[in-house]
Amino acid sequence: MNQGTPVPSIAAVVNLQGSLLAAHEARVSVYDRSYLYGDSLYEVVRTYEGRFIASHMEAHMERLWQSARLCHLKIDQSREELVRECERALAFFKSQSFATRDAYCRLVLSRGVGRIGFSPSALLTPSQFAIIVQPVESPSEEQHERGLKLRVVERFRNHPNALDPAMKSGNYLNNVLAFIEAQQQGFDDALLCDAEGFVTEGTTFNVFYVRRGILCTPPLPVGILDGITRRTILGLAETLGIECRESHFQRERLYEADEVFATGTVKEVMAVTQVDGHRIGSGSPGPVTRRIRSAFQADLLRLLR
Repeated sequence: MNQGTPVPSIAAVVNLQGSLLAAHEARVSVYDRSYLYGDSLYEVVRTYEGRFIASHMEAHMERLWQSARLCHLKIDQSREELVRECERALAFFKSQSFATRDAYCRLVLSRGVGRIGFSPSALLTPSQFAIIVQPVESPSEEQHERGLKLRVVERFRNHPNALDPAMKSGNYLNNVLAFIEAQQQGFDDALLCDAEGFVTEGTTFNVFYVRRGILCTPPLPVGILDGITRRTILGLAETLGIECRESHFQRERLYEADEVFATGTVKEVMAVTQVDGHRIGSGSPGPVTRRIRSAFQADLLRLLR
């Protein structure tokens, strides 16, 4: 970007290494490893009724540290410091005139700033963090009723031995290209398979299907992220007495499913009503999807008490 090019104003705030800034004021060095190599990790946690749910925040921090272990990234901040900085960013966000809704909080952690080169000896700083807080863009009830139209794209999900999807990395080009491919073909979003044709996950979400009352989702070893919402749904299904299996399956299983739904921090539990042009069930959220979504929302209320 040329020095004279205006930075667009965005309804968001940023906590950059402890400095609270309007989004357009935030600057990251071009020598930051996140910019040079996509060498970063991230987590997204949202608020409910204006606050973070402590157990959700704890789960996200635990996964961040697990991701750091997987990519040999030394986190120089403590968990307590990063949680505290997220809270500071949220308080700053609430003070802004545009903060009329619950917040989406994205914590990005870079390996650091340094000379060009892959060696850790090129690093000149500790790990760097940026926390972006903006209004959460949750699907509307109308969107929930319409559901998602997904495309199983031809691009493969990264193999775990190449870039382990269990690591929530900022290196997201694989997902970006899958999303573009799906959108260019008229779909809302994409699902990816592994090289053997087994369904893995969406670009930013896990996937479940229902067949004859049995819930099924891909297992972690197929190469998917251990989604926080996914974990919650597995627990809720057991509580509700819904049989749930983690198993490998190919895209045709989705075509034959009675119901399909996606799960994620922002989507929560969202019906999928079409896959590759095949209508799923009645073409609207099915009874199991509705039941699980209601249980998920009730669980949130319980955690907020």
